Amino acid sequence: MKRPEESSFFLSLRFVFVLILTIAIMAADLRLKVMDGFRYYLESALYPLLVFANSPSSVSKMVSSQFRSRSELIDENERLSSENYLQRADLTRLHAVELENEAMRKLLNSPLRESANRMFAEIIDVETNPYLQRVRVNRGANAGVYVGMPVLTDIGLVGQVISTSSASSMVLLICDPRSSVPVVDTRNQIRGIAEGTGSHDEILIRNIPRSSDVRQGDMMVSSGLGGVYPEGYPVAVVTSVGFSDDQPFAVIRAKPIVDIDRMRYVLMFWYQSAEDGDDSVRAKQPTDSKLLLRQQRLEQLISTMSVPEPRPGNGGEDPAPAATLDPVPAPQATGAQP
Repeated sequence: MKRPEESSFFLSLRFVFVLILTIAIMAADLRLKVMDGFRYYLESALYPLLVFANSPSSVSKMVSSQFRSRSELIDENERLSSENYLQRADLTRLHAVELENEAMRKLLNSPLRESANRMFAEIIDVETNPYLQRVRVNRGANAGVYVGMPVLTDIGLVGQVISTSSASSMVLLICDPRSSVPVVDTRNQIRGIAEGTGSHDEILIRNIPRSSDVRQGDMMVSSGLGGVYPEGYPVAVVTSVGFSDDQPFAVIRAKPIVDIDRMRYVLMFWYQSAEDGDDSVRAKQPTDSKLLLRQQRLEQLISTMSVPEPRPGNGGEDPAPAATLDPVPAPQATGAQP
């Protein structure tokens, strides 16, 4: 029988041998990459076992993600449903306000402005000149686009079409130096002109007197004057109001509502003004029956009051009207005495 000392000695010797062999294999694998092939085949053979061992954790993660995604979808669906309900209510109220506005315009004898269709368009090119703020869209004359057509987004006003081709159009942005948009302050109904400065984030509000009550944060919307841009679309927000002693108007700077740099899609807006529309959308002209009857009576009165003077005869012929206007001659004396 082996002694305990000998068995412990051989055990320690085997441990040292295995340790040295392990260190040698690790060093050889680190420098010579001798174990790459063996490691590849070993991992391929043990991969099903690794998947099976990791399956409980994977299944739990998948189930939790499914439940979380389902709850998120339910919450999003409820939120969208509530927003859709509120928007339908707002649309109903807006329709009632439009009908009331139309009735008030007819009552006040003011021109009606009606909008037609809108067309979706995509920006395909941006003007490279830094002094020109223009973009090109993928809608042209073939789609019904015309010069002067207003362009907007779901946020606010963008500009107008300045040139068209068969398949594309050039849009002049409101921040271009050549652009001018009639605007009105929503807080106090003060009118002005929004002019571009060539910068994407700044426009100037012109023609507003220094005494006007315009403040920082006021919303400027299109006034509809001029018949180019529709009324009531946001244009810019006032950022600063300044004054100059040598100028009668205030120096008002504003920031456009639409972020021009991030804009990708626009809406082409068919805007029908009262001058271009049919007779049904125009204001009633002052030619109703009462006024016509009054004018006829005035004409008859003037004709009865005016008496034409007798004109001398031409060529020995006395005109007929002159004979009717001569006074009745007095009876001349005769030889017979009464």
